[in-house]
Amino acid sequence: MNSTQGKSEKPPCSICGEVGNGIHFGAEACRACAAFFRRSVALNKGYRCRGNGKCEIVSTIRCMCRSCRFGKCIAVGMKKEAVQKYRDAYGKRGSDVESPGTSGASVIGSMPNFASLESVEEGGMPILNTLGANYAKLESVRRVVHHEQGASVFQTRVPKAVTYKEANEVSSKECDLVADWILNSYPGFSDLPKEQKKILFRNFFLPFVILQGGHFACIHNRNDVIILASGDYIDCSHPETFYYDPDGRQLMSSEDAVRMFASSFSNYRRNVTDPMLRDNVDSYEFFALCSLVLFDTGLEGQSEECIIVSRRIREAIQREILYYYRNHYKELRGDFKKMSKLVMYLTSIP
Repeated sequence: MNSTQGKSEKPPCSICGEVGNGIHFGAEACRACAAFFRRSVALNKGYRCRGNGKCEIVSTIRCMCRSCRFGKCIAVGMKKEAVQKYRDAYGKRGSDVESPGTSGASVIGSMPNFASLESVEEGGMPILNTLGANYAKLESVRRVVHHEQGASVFQTRVPKAVTYKEANEVSSKECDLVADWILNSYPGFSDLPKEQKKILFRNFFLPFVILQGGHFACIHNRNDVIILASGDYIDCSHPETFYYDPDGRQLMSSEDAVRMFASSFSNYRRNVTDPMLRDNVDSYEFFALCSLVLFDTGLEGQSEECIIVSRRIREAIQREILYYYRNHYKELRGDFKKMSKLVMYLTSIP
């Protein structure tokens, strides 16, 4: 028997015939076609065919007709309402991130419309749905907290590459915001003693920042920058800009810092952004990961009461994300496999 027989192969993209990357917006698609459709809908793009409206759409054609490509996306079952509205404002993409189209200025991507998923929830995902609604509020507050001095909060903020000092300032501002998000999203958490809340939060915040960077990468389909909560970003292609100190008080030159620390960018990409992009981790999966990290057990100083609450919430989150998979990915019939992959991300987070 041929050793290649019996091995499952990914179904081809229903738009261009390239190797598929799973179900996107209701149809089997490759990453490039999924990104094309998402960008077209999010930016409300209008295309005009220069032919007769029947152009061939195959991956071997370098410059496919966008009008016919978009039309085929609709024809094979892609749904506009499934697209999360955002606009890309982070400059030119890395050469290995496939996503055609033009970029435009914007603030950080908005959350998906949770109201549109009421049919999925049906009372089965109360915690995840609360996390999503409160996270949308958190992002609105961020636009005010992180706006530059002298700038109007009503104007579109153009993201910029930041230095390590600016990134640290963003993280400092985020602590209280994220703590408030947690406090208002989990049943029973607010009842824990203050010291127990601190133990959980100290263990949670850094992994949350790392996971959130992967979440932003999925929203913007980027793996060449690390997007921060402020909407600004770390330029991984030019790490010397991150290690630059405009005050000239750094203990080593930017070049020396790059030699010592630049590998951390490639490690982050390999362990976080690339896997999350490959598996198209969505917002609900991100919230589930955050929950599993936050409610860890066996932490130093953690009380028995806190352990019981943590286990209860972890079990509730696992039930909810499984419910989500079974209702939102009926055509995949791989809910346990997806859940196993989700848990594997936790091993990559320090």
